[in-house]
Amino acid sequence: MPAFAFYLLKVIICSGILFGYYWLMLRNKIFHRYNRFFLLAVVVLSLALPLIQINIMHSADEPAPKGIRLLQVVNGNEYLDEIVIISRRNNFTTQEAILLLYSITSFIFLSILILALIKIRSLFIKNRHSRVEDIYFVNTTANGTPFSFLKYIFWNDHIDPDSATGRQIFKHELAHVQQMHSYDKLFLNATLIVFWCNPFFWLIRKELNIIHEFMADKIAVEDSDTEAFAAMILQAAYPHHRFTLSNPFFYSPIKRRIMMLTKNRNSKAGYIGRLMVLPLAILVFAAFTLKAKTFKSNLNYNGKTITVVIDAGHGGSDNGAISLTGNVAEKDLALAIIKKIKALNNNSNINIILTRQTDVFQSVQEKATFTKAQKADLFVSIHIDATTIDSANSKSGMSVWVAKDNYANADKSKLFASAIINEFGNNYKLPVAGFPQQRELGVRVLQESLCPSVLIEAGYITNAKDLAYLKTEAAKESIAKNVLAAIEIYAFAKEKRAGANAATAKNGISPLSKQQDIVPEINIKGDDKALVILDGKTISNDELKKINSENIKSVEVIKDKAALAKYGDKGKNGVILIISKEKSLVFNNFDVITHEKDSATTTKVDRIELKINNQNIPAPKPLFVIDGKEFKNGFDINSIAPDDIESIEVLKDKMAEDKYGERGKAGVIIMTTKSKKEIKEITTWPVPENNPVNQVVIKADINTKNKQTNFDDRIFTKVENEPTFPGGDTAWKNYLQKNLDPTIPVDEGWKEGVFKVIVSFIVGNDGTITDVKSENYQGSKTSMACINLIKNGPKWNAAVQNGHPVNAYKKQPITFVIEEQ
Repeated sequence: MPAFAFYLLKVIICSGILFGYYWLMLRNKIFHRYNRFFLLAVVVLSLALPLIQINIMHSADEPAPKGIRLLQVVNGNEYLDEIVIISRRNNFTTQEAILLLYSITSFIFLSILILALIKIRSLFIKNRHSRVEDIYFVNTTANGTPFSFLKYIFWNDHIDPDSATGRQIFKHELAHVQQMHSYDKLFLNATLIVFWCNPFFWLIRKELNIIHEFMADKIAVEDSDTEAFAAMILQAAYPHHRFTLSNPFFYSPIKRRIMMLTKNRNSKAGYIGRLMVLPLAILVFAAFTLKAKTFKSNLNYNGKTITVVIDAGHGGSDNGAISLTGNVAEKDLALAIIKKIKALNNNSNINIILTRQTDVFQSVQEKATFTKAQKADLFVSIHIDATTIDSANSKSGMSVWVAKDNYANADKSKLFASAIINEFGNNYKLPVAGFPQQRELGVRVLQESLCPSVLIEAGYITNAKDLAYLKTEAAKESIAKNVLAAIEIYAFAKEKRAGANAATAKNGISPLSKQQDIVPEINIKGDDKALVILDGKTISNDELKKINSENIKSVEVIKDKAALAKYGDKGKNGVILIISKEKSLVFNNFDVITHEKDSATTTKVDRIELKINNQNIPAPKPLFVIDGKEFKNGFDINSIAPDDIESIEVLKDKMAEDKYGERGKAGVIIMTTKSKKEIKEITTWPVPENNPVNQVVIKADINTKNKQTNFDDRIFTKVENEPTFPGGDTAWKNYLQKNLDPTIPVDEGWKEGVFKVIVSFIVGNDGTITDVKSENYQGSKTSMACINLIKNGPKWNAAVQNGHPVNAYKKQPITFVIEEQ
């Protein structure tokens, strides 16, 4: 509503300026055809110009020129760039009441227009009519006749068409038909249905009606006596009824019509008046279409030098994706792009290091090792996306990917990715995905890096338009400039936040957040005043000081009432909640034997993670058996090289207890190595370095890839190809947004805030949706609406594992935003 009101105001101002020029310079002039089209143009321009926006950019670091300041006054509506979907607690607001009243008035004017059309049609049907060439002649005695409408002339039978007066009147009405004046009337009346509150449109309609009469009068007296025609108009009786859409002959004001018939021509004055519209048109166009926007010039980051490793995907024997023509490889495009990034970097405080500068192959591990060796602050990997031939034309645009949430660098990577997306969104010719993307199976090159890391898919090499653009120097330069700008913005923001944290620290507790780019040093003012909780366990101030900040995943500070409410008197001095990072060791390409009840399945897998979670160990602990030797307490996980693993066998439940007794109660993981070298047992379970208070649990997380037995009943949480909604992610989001009523939580009484309802469900191997439930807000009307919408929706495309459709678990968060009116 505010956006429409602002648009309406601009329409009124624009039409007022242009109509004012008409009133002063053109009204009652004899160039009627020019005036007719000028008034029609006023309406069209008034409606169109406020919708056209041409941005005039100027630096925020410099004073705006006078012309820019003028545009900011006339056209300062930058807030209209944003689209916000909200729910309000008031069911019927003042804005909604005004909108309803406005709509009712528009409906009344629409009804009047429809009624006028019905009456004209009724006259045509009820009365005798004939057709002469392409014009219909209707004989009637109805009030308001004679008049014309479109190609119809409604003649009053009391007027003799063969008389001198009749011939002039017929000629007059024929002029209306031939010059299509009825279309002007229909256009103006249709416009007034929506813009009835604009007084200048009503004045324009009135003026346009009289101009129609001037034009028809001029034709009617072309070869006749002007004085006789004027006398006929004066002597005519005024009708008791007139159709608003018609062109009636006896139309007032008579004085202006007679004046126009007898007015002398002054071509010189007329041309001067018409030429003066040019500077006015330029002024109006500039005022209503040129939009002053400020931009921040290059941040010119000059803080602490940061190192950024830029990687070109694939290389050497690994071509990556290939174009449909087969002559363009991903590895070559990616290499050209990173070289351009390096070449365009002119900031000495940003150190750009390339993983490769030639066509060579590098493994993911080599890239990770190289990045760590450079002590990189940021890591960027450039790739070109690809899809199947069937969807080659439909898949287009760039996207930015980050590691999964369970990796330590995920949060920081999302911040960096958002900066990149924002820059590309302002300066890139291909579509840009609006949010950082994550793959369920992960992206190894991102997960192996410790610093904020992103993977940029610059476009689709299988899309002809994307490829044609990516091959140009303009595209490579655009990508390079956007990446460099995002690096500067991220570096500048990181330094600014670090300074803000130091400046705002109070009571010795630094304002930490899990989404900060850095983890400041933790200081406690006084001895043991704040309650410190590490991974769910209370620790002392001395233990806190021993924690290495690099092992911290997130820190949350709770103060005052919130701390007292959650932790009682223990939290009176504040609470520091610390969660440490999770470590993992990844093994690749080996056999896994999984025992389920009385059967066993041997699977060739491409990946297994042994995760070290910094949480208290449940009892009993899982038993590891390596090359026939039992490790009751644990072993040094880093002593086993991934390539040295020959196979892993997992025993669970009864199978584990039958073979190993009580020792196998928590499960048994049996490893066979190739080298059979001795692995020493440790007396305590391994803990992260410099974190002596934490314990560790090792879990096997097996992701199968090739053929397995019996997929029918298994429900997968991780699959090769995720289940998809018909039409893809965009169609899924549109389906939810279109069918979910945002006022449901308001009606339910939820207060102002942001609420994320998480719905989980299973997509069957036939695409059916089952077991839909909410993981929070259970039993609420809002969660039930989400559940019912998903449950009653269309079938999905099933997940695929090893070439087979399988049952898959899916989780969907739905966010509601409620704003107080």
